Amino acid sequence: MERPRLKAHFRTEVVDGSKVFLLGEGQEFLVQGAAAVHVLPYLDGRHTVAEILQKLSGTLSLGPALTALRRYEVAGHLAEGRPDLPDAVLAYWDAQGVDPARVADAATRTELLVTVAGAAEAGPVVQALGGMGLRAREASHAEALAAGPDTLTVALVDDYLDPLLERLNRARLADGRPWLLARPTGTAPWLGPLLRPGSTGCWDCIRQRISGNRQVERYLSGKRGESVPYQPATAAVPAGPAALAQLLAVELAKLLATGASERLDGRMISLDLPALGTDEHLLIRQPQCPSCGDPTLISERSPKVTLTASPARHTTDGGYRVQAPQATYDRLKKHISPHLGAITKLGAHEETGNGITFSFTAGHNFAMVNDNMDLLRRNMRGQSGGKGRSEIQAKVSAVCEAIERYSAVWRGEERVVHAAYQDLDPAVALHMDELLLFSAEQFEHRQEWNANPLHRLHLVPDPFRTELDLDWSTAWSLTHETERLVPAGYAWYGHPDMARHFYCVSDSNGCASGNTVEEAVLQGFCEVVERDAVALWWYNRLPRPAFDLDSLNDPYVAQMRAFYASMDRELWVLDITSDLGVPTFAAISRRDHEVEDVMVGFGAHPDPRIAAIRALTEVNQFLPFVDRRDEHGATVYRTDDLETLAWCRETKVAEEPWLLPDPSVRASTVTDFAPMVGHDLAGHVADCVARARACGIEVIVLDQSRPDLDLSVVKVIAPGMRHFWRRTGPGRLYDVPVRQRWLDAPRTEAELNPKNVFF
Repeated sequence: MERPRLKAHFRTEVVDGSKVFLLGEGQEFLVQGAAAVHVLPYLDGRHTVAEILQKLSGTLSLGPALTALRRYEVAGHLAEGRPDLPDAVLAYWDAQGVDPARVADAATRTELLVTVAGAAEAGPVVQALGGMGLRAREASHAEALAAGPDTLTVALVDDYLDPLLERLNRARLADGRPWLLARPTGTAPWLGPLLRPGSTGCWDCIRQRISGNRQVERYLSGKRGESVPYQPATAAVPAGPAALAQLLAVELAKLLATGASERLDGRMISLDLPALGTDEHLLIRQPQCPSCGDPTLISERSPKVTLTASPARHTTDGGYRVQAPQATYDRLKKHISPHLGAITKLGAHEETGNGITFSFTAGHNFAMVNDNMDLLRRNMRGQSGGKGRSEIQAKVSAVCEAIERYSAVWRGEERVVHAAYQDLDPAVALHMDELLLFSAEQFEHRQEWNANPLHRLHLVPDPFRTELDLDWSTAWSLTHETERLVPAGYAWYGHPDMARHFYCVSDSNGCASGNTVEEAVLQGFCEVVERDAVALWWYNRLPRPAFDLDSLNDPYVAQMRAFYASMDRELWVLDITSDLGVPTFAAISRRDHEVEDVMVGFGAHPDPRIAAIRALTEVNQFLPFVDRRDEHGATVYRTDDLETLAWCRETKVAEEPWLLPDPSVRASTVTDFAPMVGHDLAGHVADCVARARACGIEVIVLDQSRPDLDLSVVKVIAPGMRHFWRRTGPGRLYDVPVRQRWLDAPRTEAELNPKNVFF
């Protein structure tokens, strides 16, 4: 250094003539030696090294003096020169590790243009920027759009969906220069992100996420005939704009001096004024963004699903994944934000603290396709649920399900074929009757049926019209290694075809996510198998054997049994494995009380241990709905769903013997099932496809993954397999129980269980 200066944020204390203590905020250092004490008065940034040595020549020889200077420098306690800044400002930049001279230089080189829209005001920000020594002025929209290379635009708005931002986004993407957003109004002002073309996401990436997370506003804007859920912040107190302005000034000064802002580069900070807190929201750059990315990543991607060797390394604790849950959570948690996230929130379903019932919920959004208040209400209350035998498993399960639901929302980006079914090859296009399996009687009486609020999960759509032009999504048959066409309204949530032809209710059956596509396909197939097996058992009220929980030899099972017993609840598991031979179980629990509050949970997996644990943890997931009691011992239900309440209050296992183990059949055990060979997920998927083919079932996969979400998402479709919601058309529901010799003759439709699946 030519003119060394002790950094201004240090306060110095000399002890015993040989110890220099340097004290900063949260920093304490010691520099020892008499030479360090002698050098200290000259470290003011005005003396050159030669001048310091000259001043000390009568006290210190050259060697000790240079050694003392070097010790201060190597320890990072020195800066170069003395910029013309107030001592307090100098101390601030020194504490941040920013060269104050560069801050002063940057202030002269770059002009900050503050442009406003809506109720936002430029005054507080311009004044704060000036107070930091920066050149700043309010600029019109036209000036901001045409700004030159030595400027940085700051856009102040009262809503990040303001149309001004779309024009600025185009201008900055065209010239490649960064710009910054802020919302000074509201109870939680927003600061950032700083948008860097080619590095961070752009405003269009922000727009897509914010719009998606405004469910009520989207509904209301649609009622007004508008397409943008514009929702300006109306609350404001002077402290909000003032606080944001001062924080913005400090960060912009640092940005101009260093060229970077760790806090704002692709990040938004929300200031919670009532709570005196802040939250960080990461802007995820969307590779498929139509403004800053390549939309063909989705619109032109191949429908072919190629499975490659993918070993499952985490096969304990009921999981079967390529990595441990904690690693998956660490990768995906950046997607959680109420404003910029694909997941709006994540929280424990109930704070039980019992070590057994780990259950988390994650917020997600769905698309609205028509003016439907009931659908809006369900969307607002909708949560993705996560379960597991540990807290981290439940967290990851909820996060992955939320991303799964988010990825399946129709956004108009996907490749489709627009045609009527009658004009397509029936060997390629799937008719809705193959997928839904409603009966003629259900279609005939659908209006009366759908009017009953108890049937909200079991709505019957209109018969499929083969002459109407519709969108068709291209999926891939793993069975025949060929393309298949699936009605887009069946494949995606919120497809606009549903507004003019209500041919189905989109649902999550077969939807699954995974760290790899192989993991996702296996999960999706197991869900299809599980729901099909549940339908066969439930609607036929089939007596099925018990599954011997002792054969698991798992301490968690013993712990869970003891916990349920402490709540006066019984717990048992039925083996409801279907003709496909994939282990599938129903875990059932009842309260020893006149109101039994029967709860059920299901699980399917090629590994019977995993299938059983999944069924047990799903019972745990439902338990918080019925685990509270009043002073008289009556259940305090934490649900207002009519069908769930009717099931809990009315169902008694003595009157529904199909819920109990069949006493005439030996209980099955883990060893009754063929063991899985190896841990290759692709191999297990191939085995599942072969099992389905042997039963006359085709396995089709639609890839719904999004490039921005770090997770593979698929919808597995198996025509002929039954959903566990009431769909009573011909097929497996009647044939399999007879073929498997569980019934001597098929039930008639009128003989099926009158109670619907309530979940």
